[in-house]
Parts: sequence; structure tokens; C-alpha cells
Amino acid sequence: MKKFLLSVMPGIFLIGYNIGTGSLTAMSKAGANFGCDLLWAVLLSCLITWYLISFFSRFTMVTGLTAMEAFRRHIHPAYAWTLWAALSVIILSALMAMIGLLTDVITVWSNEVGVGNPSRALVGSLIALLVLSLILIGNSKRFEIILSILVALMGIAFIGSAIWFFPGAETVLAGLIPKLPDVAEGSDNSAMVILAGMVGTTVSVFALLIRSGQVKDHGWTMDDWKTQKRDAAVSASMMFILSAAVMMTATSTLHAGGHKMNHIKEMIPMLKPIFGSAALFVFVIGIMAAGISSHLPNMMVIPWLCDDIHGKARNTQTTQKRVLFVGLTIISILGVLMARPVFLLLLSQAGISIVMPMALLGLIYLSARKDILTSHRPSKAEWVSLTLIALFSLFMGLQGIQGLISDLF
Repeated sequence: MKKFLLSVMPGIFLIGYNIGTGSLTAMSKAGANFGCDLLWAVLLSCLITWYLISFFSRFTMVTGLTAMEAFRRHIHPAYAWTLWAALSVIILSALMAMIGLLTDVITVWSNEVGVGNPSRALVGSLIALLVLSLILIGNSKRFEIILSILVALMGIAFIGSAIWFFPGAETVLAGLIPKLPDVAEGSDNSAMVILAGMVGTTVSVFALLIRSGQVKDHGWTMDDWKTQKRDAAVSASMMFILSAAVMMTATSTLHAGGHKMNHIKEMIPMLKPIFGSAALFVFVIGIMAAGISSHLPNMMVIPWLCDDIHGKARNTQTTQKRVLFVGLTIISILGVLMARPVFLLLLSQAGISIVMPMALLGLIYLSARKDILTSHRPSKAEWVSLTLIALFSLFMGLQGIQGLISDLF
């Protein structure tokens, strides 16, 4: 059992990264507005994520290069650094948004249960400093263990909620049939915009690039392909189960009551009469675990991808990196002062939709070159799949940008 758990740690790390407050907001909003009608999109996104995890992993297992290093060597350094710069801007907005959102969750919950009205600045600073302390004492292996614990907490909270408020097998099975529900009034309630948000938070370019580095860190080669496949399957399966659990809970509670929502914190006062204070506390623990498990790797993405471009081993314990983490922590705390943390999260999600095709198309191009992947190039069936995924990614990106522009104006 220990050997098995260690072998799937990298995949569990990706679960913690992907299932954050942005993902929870998208799934909750979809469940509140449309019930389980978009459950098929969650399944499709997780299947795409499973395939792309293996696609990025195989490239690194064959070449020994991370995706970012390969972009620098075999396309052009400007391509790799442009992608890194775009990802860094997205991460900075996500860092501020995450701390702001988690602070909102704690303050709203405190008011609902009568604990008091804590200082937002103090709560946000404590959350940010907690993550910083985990980074300063950790390494890649410890980060995987920490995120595994957080994923376990998420699982207990959200799967438990879904079992308690199970909407019925007929409703769930009907949600797996592809369809688009009627468009609700307002751009933020459009089925296509919500769909784009769900896909953007599940099929994450960051998770795929991080995966490429994980493979190199673990020294996996094609001899470890079975281990990689199992790890990817565990990761994608748990992503679907957790995401579906949140959607089902929102379906049985918010959708059944005719409620609409735009942010995960809005679920707390709505669910208190249904859950009760004790059960609501478990749900809030799940939200906090999801947020912290995303914020922790977000803090490391910028230096990690920089190391990947240079072909260096990932090391978070240098003085230069520690100073960078302190600076990123200060920036993230600024999210507490922002009046619209949700807007920052929307900006980061829209940015992911734009950048995803750039990373995917770059690796597709490199995978077609005989001098790089030799006999491990994708088959004809895989080329069809990759083409469809690339087109799907471009389409979802356009939908997300369109929805964001509509909300701005």
C-alpha cells in the first residue's frame, strides 16, 4: 500500500493544484444554475486532462526534457520566455485572488456561526504566511505529502456532502448526456461562459507543465510507463469525483431552492439552514483545503518554470528563491485589499484559456518531429485526438474571453 501511494503522489499533487476555489466556484455555479446538466462537460474535461497528462509525461520520459526546456531548445528561447511571462502574469493575479477569496470564506463563515467579525487583513496575512512557512521548510516530496493530506480533507468534505445530498441516480445519469441548458439572463449565467470556466479550471496548462517537471524530477523513463498511466488515471478520476461531488451538492441544495450564485462564499449563508453549523464547518474546511492546495503550488510555479527553461533541477531552498517567495507572499496579501477578488480570478482563468493553446500547440509541433520523439511519435488516431483537443481548447478560450468582456462592460 505504501509503495502504491508513493507511486501516485505526483498525480495527487495535480489534484490539489487543479481543484481550487476557482474550480469549486465553477462547479457550484454550474450546479446552482443548471443542476447536473453540465456533468458531461466535467467528465469530458477530466478525460482530456488524463490524456494530456500522459501526452506531456511521455514527451519528457522519452526526451529527458521538460516541455519548457524543449520549447527553448527546439522552437526558440523567445517562445519559452513569452509563455513563461504570460503564465507569470496569470499567477500573480491568481495569488492575490486566492488569498482574497479564502479570506472572504473565513469572514463570512465566522459571521454565520457567530464567532465574530475577524480582521480581513489579519486573516489573509495568516493564510499567506502559513503557505509561506510550508514552502520554506519543504521540498518536492514534502509538497506532495502536504497536498495529499489536503486532497484527503477535500475528499471527506465534498464526497461526504454529495452522499448526504445525493440528487438521485436518474439526475446524475441524465447529466452525463451532452447538452447545453437554456441560457440564463446575464453574461455571468451563460451556459457557454460557465462551461468555459469549468473546462479552463480542469484542463489547466499549469498542471500539464508542472507534470512535465514532475516526471523529470522522479527520473521516470518509458520503463515507468505503467506507473505513469496508473498515476494519471488516479489523478483524473479523483478530479472528476471531487468536481462532480460539488456540482451534485449544489444541485440538491441551491438549484432545488432556485438560488443563483457567483462565488463559493455565497454558498455558506445559503447552506447553513440545510447543513447546520457543524456540517457547514466541514464544508468550509474542504474549501480551505482546496484553496491552500492550489495556492501552495501557485507560489512555486514562477521559479519552477524558470528552472525548467534552463534545464536545472527544481530547488526551492536557495536564498534567491526564498526572497522571491517572500515577495510573492506580500503580493498575495494585497488580494485582501482588493474590492473584487473574484474579478482577479476571472482574469487569471481567461488568461489560462488564452495560454493553453500556445503550450499545447508547441508540444504537438515538437511531437511531430522524428529527430525528437523518434519511434514514440503519436499515432494517427492520437493526431486526430490532439487536433480535436486543440480546437476544443481554442473554442473554450474564445468563450471565456467573450464572457469576460461581457462582464467588463
